[in-house]
Amino acid sequence: MAKSEPAEPGAPSAPSGGGYLEWSRDPAVGLFAVLPLWLLYELLRAMLTPDERNGAELLLLRELDRLGVQGLLVLRLVFFLLAVWAARSLVRRRVPWARVAGVLALEGAVYGLMLGPVSAAMASSFVRVLSAPAGSGPLLADLVGSLGAGIFEELVFRLGLMSLLVWIGVRAIRAWSLPVWIVGAGAVLVSALVFSWFHHLCGEPYDARRFLFRTMAGLLLGVLMWLRGFGVCVYTHTVYNVYFYLVNE
Repeated sequence: MAKSEPAEPGAPSAPSGGGYLEWSRDPAVGLFAVLPLWLLYELLRAMLTPDERNGAELLLLRELDRLGVQGLLVLRLVFFLLAVWAARSLVRRRVPWARVAGVLALEGAVYGLMLGPVSAAMASSFVRVLSAPAGSGPLLADLVGSLGAGIFEELVFRLGLMSLLVWIGVRAIRAWSLPVWIVGAGAVLVSALVFSWFHHLCGEPYDARRFLFRTMAGLLLGVLMWLRGFGVCVYTHTVYNVYFYLVNE
């Protein structure tokens, strides 16, 4: 049996295991990701608004003033030691901190753009739920129905119909040696069309825009089912329905 050659002396070791989701939670990465933002803040504050400070920052400085000049020196020393520790940790584990920090900043920016609208929608929805009359009102009925729709529509159209179409399709294409993804794409499309048409079969008047919208939603849910599984589809569908009724009714 052939044996692998030993690593050359002095050769760098492979990076420690993990990916972006793990590395982005690393305290050392977080420290270095925030450091440029803090330096930019200090620079712009000193140049443009030297007398302005954040309330939490003032609170921290006020507490440090109780210790006199040594308090600020201790804080700076602690921060310096933390930065040295973080740098040594990242170099030792060969974590690609610069790339991870860049993606981390981008992820935070996306969440920052979403924070205001989502918070406003949640606050408005919370007020509407609290002000809803006790008992079975239309809003509460729609919210309860949203839970069932997310569970059973995904059970029937994605887990059931789509899986059945894939099972039949895989056996049908064996004679032509076609790739399986063609069957998957066809199953996603057909299940999305049936899913959209089902709503009109249940009594809702046909509307081309609604039919197209639900077909597109069915396509996305089908791809999600293919890539992430039944559970993710159910929660995605349910949360969308709940959000729709809270915002639009």
